[in-house]
Amino acid sequence: MIQKKAIEKSIAVLAAICFSFLWSTLHAADYDPNPPFGLDQLKPVEVKIELTQKTIKAYQPKNPYNIFINYELGMHCVGFDISYCCVIPPYNSIQAQAVESGSNGENPKLLTPEDKVKLYYYLKDNSYSEGNKMRYWSVLKDVNGNGSLADPGDNMANYVWEHLFIYKDLEGTLPKDWSIKKRIHIGKDIMVPIDAGPSGKPLAGGYLDYAPDNGGNIVFTDSMIPEVKNIAIKLTASNIWDALGLPLTAFNDSVRKGTIRTITDKDFQPYQYAVVELHNDSGKPLIVEGKKIEFFGTNPVDIPNCVMCHSGEGKAAKLSKQAGFTLFEKEYEYWKKNYPDESDYMARLSASSINLLELHDKMFKTTFLKDYNPNASSNRLGSIGSVNCADCHGDNVSGNLQEPRPGTSGYKAVKGRPLTEAIHAVHANFLSDMNDKAGRTVSCQACHPTHWTNPNMNNFDTNPYQIIDSNGNNKYAQADQRIAGGGCYLRRDAHTNPAVHPPFFLNPLGRWYLENVSMRDENDKPISEIRGLTCTDCHNQLSNELYKYDDLDNGVSQEGKTLRNKSVEQIMKTLADGDPQRFLDMADPRVKDGNNPLYEFYNNHKGAVLVKATKDSKGNLKLLGWNAKEGDPVPYEKASGGSDWWLAPAEPKCASCHAAPFVESTGGKYFPIDQPRKYSLYRFSKAHGKIACQSCHESIHGLYPVRAEGEEKTVDLTSHKQALQYSPDGRYAGPVSCAACHTVNGKGVPVQLAGTEYENDYWASVVLLHFMREGDEKLPIKELIQKYPYQKSRQIVVESWK
Repeated sequence: MIQKKAIEKSIAVLAAICFSFLWSTLHAADYDPNPPFGLDQLKPVEVKIELTQKTIKAYQPKNPYNIFINYELGMHCVGFDISYCCVIPPYNSIQAQAVESGSNGENPKLLTPEDKVKLYYYLKDNSYSEGNKMRYWSVLKDVNGNGSLADPGDNMANYVWEHLFIYKDLEGTLPKDWSIKKRIHIGKDIMVPIDAGPSGKPLAGGYLDYAPDNGGNIVFTDSMIPEVKNIAIKLTASNIWDALGLPLTAFNDSVRKGTIRTITDKDFQPYQYAVVELHNDSGKPLIVEGKKIEFFGTNPVDIPNCVMCHSGEGKAAKLSKQAGFTLFEKEYEYWKKNYPDESDYMARLSASSINLLELHDKMFKTTFLKDYNPNASSNRLGSIGSVNCADCHGDNVSGNLQEPRPGTSGYKAVKGRPLTEAIHAVHANFLSDMNDKAGRTVSCQACHPTHWTNPNMNNFDTNPYQIIDSNGNNKYAQADQRIAGGGCYLRRDAHTNPAVHPPFFLNPLGRWYLENVSMRDENDKPISEIRGLTCTDCHNQLSNELYKYDDLDNGVSQEGKTLRNKSVEQIMKTLADGDPQRFLDMADPRVKDGNNPLYEFYNNHKGAVLVKATKDSKGNLKLLGWNAKEGDPVPYEKASGGSDWWLAPAEPKCASCHAAPFVESTGGKYFPIDQPRKYSLYRFSKAHGKIACQSCHESIHGLYPVRAEGEEKTVDLTSHKQALQYSPDGRYAGPVSCAACHTVNGKGVPVQLAGTEYENDYWASVVLLHFMREGDEKLPIKELIQKYPYQKSRQIVVESWK
């Protein structure tokens, strides 16, 4: 039976390859060159074109200035009660780029501090965290390791960042006479203020810092290679204004009326409004036509759903009770018995933390609960204190490359697996039966945040779109999880939005995903409405292998060694030895009939090559590029306790499915987060000069157009409303168009291109702006179109329309 299914799958894959081959001959050669929006809200103007000296009718940009706001990740999955453990510390950034629009045919201008401006930020109705929204600074932890919890600054907010340090400033200054004694450690030497991030930026508001061409907020950490110290980590991409690492929660000021004990699911507002104003250099708001220059953006934050399975009647809780674990039930009873205002949600949240620690102690022989007192009124874990997972598990997200982490206190730290690898491998194994009808795991969406904008949709039992109920049970075992929703991805992102329309600008692999995943239901039958992708269609082994194979001369045009512009058949042959089932396990992993490719992926992951190592004539360590012809390969796991997880090698790439130039920037600028001759992370990438991809497309997992189904059904209304700030007709909510910043003609094409073949083809001009990388924006128009000729751009539209 299994063999028969495998054969059927192989036939399906081969059929899809034929489809991809035929697609190139069936594409819409006569595509509609008009834009997908009107120009209703733009003022007409007559503009004289320099190239032709003719005067044409054009349309002014909607706003005199634009501020594009985003968060560098799609959703920060973080707890707010750090009393028991900290998996990932609170950390939400507000990032922005500001543009003075090009009125009357002038060129727009990307604003920097040299323009005598500042960007002021605040979060709407969310000005504090510690207290009735968060326990973090109030959680005691021995920061300096002297065995006392009574020293100033002895709290978790300082403790979790102590492995990061600087020598002078946040600009990456490394003195020639540096020494370990001269290090200034975050959290220990520079304490983190209450309700502020590790760089000192307050949640209540202030001015964004500007990261210059080299990037900003540069801190140091040490690697696992003793000789390699002072690893510079650039936390902010270049040419970005940024408030780094704010301790944001999903709770608005106006909602939090009681103690932290009263929080329920209804209190969550996971898509927070980040507001940014344009000020002059003296700190006064810029006023244009009687209005402040003010825009808002989405800052997503939510809590993982550990509580659903690890307390109450959840699967993990039931198994724990059967195994004789009782402490987590005592934890629940303590809170419900002693505090009349304790909500059931908060009692279960505390119980789930104890359950996790109890299971960890049993499975891995740790002693986190050795001093646990179920009747204690405070410091319930005793001398152990709250557990910081990154003490034993390397974590690249927080810049902790060493295992165990230096400065650990309260328990003896040991070398563990990378944090994300450990969590995902365990859950992929224990939740191998938690799949939808197609065999795709629902545990990604079940575990990651799933709260909605509408508080009435945060009842997990009554919301028909929630993927699990309040005890973590799978509600989509006989359906397609892609029609479920909530939280950081499903029923939110452009990739899961049935209202998206071509062009998608797809390469052969992207067309394979469109035909074999997006346009098929849970029974693998073709459908007419797009279902989109799910988490594991991007976060998978195929993504990793494509990265490892790349050796790019030019990432924008994909010259050099790469498989991303090759046929599915060639990709399968190279990466899966021509085996269709193995390719499927890599590209669209499904858990069925004992086959668990997700567990294999996380459990047997091998990091990409970071560098090659050799020795110089004096016997000293010499590090060379990853593709050097000499030296021994050094994989990421040799240098970082986090391996390559959440860095460029292990993250999905737009370039996997989308045709060039709709690809990330070439890496190396943010090494070791990314690498030369490889693709960088989306959040570090730029196009159209120095414009960040996220400025026009928004953060990953919340890409425009986000799904909008009205006040009641829409997961994230904030991002949808954010897109409308730049809309030329008040309806279009897709990626920011040229008309937001440029004076455009009737086709929505910037008037700078008038007199060229681009002027009547909106989609070809979109290709052009993606071709344009840093420096190209300075070229005269004649040189620009010689470098990127119209026929080449048009050909890309034709070949990659879907």
